[in-house]
Amino acid sequence: VFTFANQAGLDMLETTLVALQDISLEKILDENGRKRLCSDFTQIMQQGYAYLPSGICISSMGRPVSYDRAIAWKVLNDEDVIHCIAFMFLNWSFV
Repeated sequence: VFTFANQAGLDMLETTLVALQDISLEKILDENGRKRLCSDFTQIMQQGYAYLPSGICISSMGRPVSYDRAIAWKVLNDEDVIHCIAFMFLNWSFV
Protein backbone atom coordinates (compact mmCIF):
# COMPACT_ATOMS: atom_id res chain seq x y z
CA VAL A 1 0.00 0.00 0.00
CA PHE A 2 1.34 3.43 -0.89
CA THR A 3 1.13 5.92 1.95
CA PHE A 4 2.92 9.04 0.67
CA ALA A 5 4.15 10.58 -2.57
CA ASN A 6 5.46 13.99 -3.50
CA GLN A 7 3.78 15.88 -6.34
CA ALA A 8 6.01 14.28 -8.98
CA GLY A 9 5.04 10.82 -7.69
CA LEU A 10 1.36 11.72 -7.71
CA ASP A 11 1.72 13.04 -11.27
CA MET A 12 3.49 9.87 -12.40
CA LEU A 13 0.83 7.65 -10.84
CA GLU A 14 -1.95 10.00 -12.00
CA THR A 15 -3.61 10.02 -8.63
CA THR A 16 -4.24 12.16 -5.56
CA LEU A 17 -2.80 11.83 -2.08
CA VAL A 18 -6.21 10.61 -0.81
CA ALA A 19 -6.55 7.95 -3.55
CA LEU A 20 -2.91 6.86 -3.23
CA GLN A 21 -3.73 4.24 -0.59
CA ASP A 22 -6.03 2.45 -3.05
CA ILE A 23 -3.08 1.67 -5.34
CA SER A 24 -0.98 -1.44 -4.81
CA LEU A 25 2.56 -2.05 -6.02
CA GLU A 26 1.32 -5.03 -8.02
CA LYS A 27 -0.91 -2.71 -10.06
CA ILE A 28 1.91 -0.26 -10.78
CA LEU A 29 4.83 -2.51 -11.75
CA ASP A 30 4.66 -4.62 -14.88
CA GLU A 31 5.66 -8.29 -14.75
CA ASN A 32 9.35 -7.55 -15.38
CA GLY A 33 9.35 -4.87 -12.70
CA ARG A 34 7.79 -7.24 -10.16
CA LYS A 35 10.38 -9.93 -10.99
CA ARG A 36 13.26 -7.46 -10.63
CA LEU A 37 11.93 -6.19 -7.31
CA CYS A 38 11.53 -9.73 -5.99
CA SER A 39 15.08 -10.62 -7.04
CA ASP A 40 16.45 -7.46 -5.35
CA PHE A 41 14.30 -7.72 -2.21
CA THR A 42 17.00 -9.56 -0.22
CA GLN A 43 19.55 -6.90 -1.13
CA ILE A 44 17.16 -4.16 0.01
CA MET A 45 16.65 -5.89 3.36
CA GLN A 46 20.36 -6.69 3.92
CA GLN A 47 22.12 -3.69 2.39
CA GLY A 48 19.32 -1.18 2.95
CA TYR A 49 18.82 -0.20 -0.68
CA ALA A 50 18.99 -1.39 -4.27
CA TYR A 51 19.19 0.24 -7.68
CA LEU A 52 16.59 -1.08 -10.08
CA PRO A 53 17.22 -0.86 -13.84
CA SER A 54 15.08 1.08 -16.28
CA GLY A 55 11.59 -0.18 -16.89
CA ILE A 56 7.94 0.50 -17.41
CA CYS A 57 5.26 0.96 -14.81
CA ILE A 58 1.56 1.71 -15.18
CA SER A 59 -0.23 4.78 -13.85
CA SER A 60 -3.53 4.42 -12.01
CA MET A 61 -5.21 5.49 -15.26
CA GLY A 62 -3.55 2.61 -17.13
CA ARG A 63 -1.00 4.70 -19.02
CA PRO A 64 2.52 3.27 -19.38
CA VAL A 65 5.30 5.27 -17.71
CA SER A 66 8.96 4.66 -18.52
CA TYR A 67 11.75 5.42 -16.07
CA ASP A 68 15.54 5.38 -16.44
CA ARG A 69 16.27 3.98 -13.01
CA ALA A 70 14.57 3.39 -9.69
CA ILE A 71 15.98 3.25 -6.21
CA ALA A 72 14.32 1.26 -3.43
CA TRP A 73 15.38 1.57 0.20
CA LYS A 74 14.11 0.41 3.55
CA VAL A 75 12.85 2.97 6.04
CA LEU A 76 13.31 2.26 9.75
CA ASN A 77 11.22 3.59 12.61
CA ASP A 78 12.57 4.96 15.91
CA GLU A 79 13.18 1.41 17.21
CA ASP A 80 15.20 0.47 14.08
CA VAL A 81 12.39 -1.78 12.88
CA ILE A 82 11.50 -1.75 9.19
CA HIS A 83 8.59 0.62 8.69
CA CYS A 84 8.29 0.47 4.89
CA ILE A 85 10.16 0.45 1.61
CA ALA A 86 10.50 3.75 -0.24
CA PHE A 87 10.86 4.13 -4.01
CA MET A 88 12.24 6.88 -6.19
CA PHE A 89 11.79 6.76 -9.96
CA LEU A 90 14.32 8.80 -11.96
CA ASN A 91 13.66 10.50 -15.30
CA TRP A 92 10.15 9.18 -15.77
CA SER A 93 7.86 10.08 -18.65
CA PHE A 94 4.61 8.88 -20.14
CA VAL A 95 5.13 6.59 -23.13
